[in-house]
This record gives sequence, structure tokens and C-alpha cells, in this order.
Amino acid sequence: MNKPSARPTLRRTALALLCAGALAGAWAAMEAGPPALDPLDPLLRPAATASQATSSVLIAVTRAGNRLVAVGESGIALYSDDGGHNWAQAQVPVSVTLTAVHFATADKGWAVGHSGVVLATTDGGRSWVRQLDGRQIAALPEDATAVADGDPPPLPNAGDPLLDVFFLDEQEGFALGAFGLLLHTADGGANWTRASARLPNPDGNHLYGMRRVGDRLYVVGERGAVFASQDGGKRFDVLKTPYDGSYFGVASGRDGEVVVFGLQGRAFASSDHGASWHEVGGEVGGAWTGAVTLADGRIVMVGQAGDVRLQSASADGFDMLQGRQPPLSAVAATADGKLLAVGPRGAHIIDMASATQGSTQP
Repeated sequence: MNKPSARPTLRRTALALLCAGALAGAWAAMEAGPPALDPLDPLLRPAATASQATSSVLIAVTRAGNRLVAVGESGIALYSDDGGHNWAQAQVPVSVTLTAVHFATADKGWAVGHSGVVLATTDGGRSWVRQLDGRQIAALPEDATAVADGDPPPLPNAGDPLLDVFFLDEQEGFALGAFGLLLHTADGGANWTRASARLPNPDGNHLYGMRRVGDRLYVVGERGAVFASQDGGKRFDVLKTPYDGSYFGVASGRDGEVVVFGLQGRAFASSDHGASWHEVGGEVGGAWTGAVTLADGRIVMVGQAGDVRLQSASADGFDMLQGRQPPLSAVAATADGKLLAVGPRGAHIIDMASATQGSTQP
């Protein structure tokens, strides 16, 4: 079965917009085919030490205990133990673009990126090892428990990027990405299987994000794709939302509310597990690209236009914290109550207290 080719221009645009332009090379990576086995191969070349690493293109950021860990272009991975004021560069064995990072504990985490790479760390992001790459993914076994109707999912290309990673605990996790690829591991990444057939995704829509909200797992993607699982990811069902554009992420709100967000500043919330939705995104100039849930259950979203918005007390919309910043692709809450946002111009600390004083209702 060939990879779907419908609406290639829209699919290319959506993938490039995923991280405020930082993933503009992802489409080329998808079509490049197997990389050459030579010293210049970014899968074989460790990330170079960058003197201005904190100003590099950063695509994802998360917490590892009280530590912040950020990843981005050319295999750069950074960590900070003081809320983002000072950073150190991690040892990374590849120089491909890294698109997502997630930690199951303060020490154990995973990052994914272009060319199907999966990296793992056991020291809180100070050093990383490669667990998997695109040249191995096509040879992985199909998950025997996967159940789906229709044709089997297409075999991935070696250059296809992975776009998100999420672990339920130290052992069980998922990686997902272009053309509907879903990977699963039950042993911390020592072994992976292809589990794309768990998703009813016959068009092979790109998968951009996965998160757990309450007792359900949600996956969002291209062309309005939203899927939910009630059994820990063994099988997913399709959810219908009012928007058919791409969703780049999903966040957990108060009282089990789920929020999906993406292109054109569109964001929708559901308090009944996706049976009904209401729009909460407000007027915004570009795509929503990242979100974080604060300790009080409110969500902060960041976007391509540089907006930073905090969910209102009534949870029916988002108040402006800061606007007209550089483009932003992801955000994390720091241990001292601030925000750390990343994007094509590096890392930015946002003081919640001072920002709130000047907030306005959109």
C-alpha cells in the first residue's frame, strides 16, 4: 500500500507550522529516503557543542523533576536546574532535529525526532543514548494486539519524523509521527513494535500529539484527527470535533476537561470525554503550538504568533498573559512558579505574576 498523497500542499504546510516554522525541513526529511551510512550522517554524528545553544532553535521543553529539559535542531538538548536562567548542553549521539521530549520520572526520559530517532536518558537529560531510528522501524514487528478495520498501515520510510513521545510509566510508552505512525514499548524502549493499526486512521494522517487526560489517552493530528482510548492505548476510537484543520496538541484541564488546539488559533474543550465540544481559543494570529497544565489545573497555551494565554477562571476561554513575543513552539512550568517557553529564538522565561497584572481578555 502506498503512502497517501492527497492534499500534499496542505499536509506540508501543517507539518511545517507544527513548531512555529522550526520543523520546516520535516517534509524534506520524509521524502529523502534512507540516509547514507557515512560520517556526515546525522544519525551517526553526535550533536556539536554550541556556544550559543540557548539561542538555538528549540522545539520542545518539559520538566524532569525540578529540572527543565529542552530539545531542538541539530540534536541540541539542554537542561537547567535554576528555572531556565542557566543551561548546560547534554551529550546527544545524533544531530538530527529533535521534536519532542517527555519524562516518566525525574531521571528517566525519552526524546524523538527526524529520521525516526528515539533517544533515552536515565540521568535526567544530562546524556542520551539512541534506542531506535527510522532504518530499524520498518523491520519492527506489528503489534499482535492491534485491531483495526481496512488495509494494514503502510510501512514507514526511514526519513519519516517522529513528532511526539509519551510514557504512561517507566516501562510503557508511545512514539508517534508522520503518516499515522504509532510505536509502542512495554519495556522502557528496549523493544518497540509498530502499533499504527490501533488507530482507525485509514488516510494515514500525521499524528502530532498524545497526552493522558483522566483515565483516557488522546491522540491528535492532521485534518481534524482526534482519537481516544479507554484501555491504556490498546485501541483508539475516533472523536468528532467542530474543526477539520490540524490539531498540534492536547492538554488536560480541570475536572477531566480535555483541550485540543492547532491551526488558525483554534482550540476546543470537552468535559464529557469528547462527546461534545465548545471553542475556547479566541482570536489569535497563528497556530497554537504548545500547552502546559499548571498545578491549579488551568492551562497555558503558546503559539506561532508569540501569544501566551492562560485559561480563565471560568474555563470558558483564555486570557492574554503576553503577546507579540517571538514565535513559540512549547511551554513548561518551572519549579518556582514561572513559565519557560521555547521557539526558533531559544528559551524565554515568563514571570506569571507580572504578566498577569497586564493581562487583558481577548
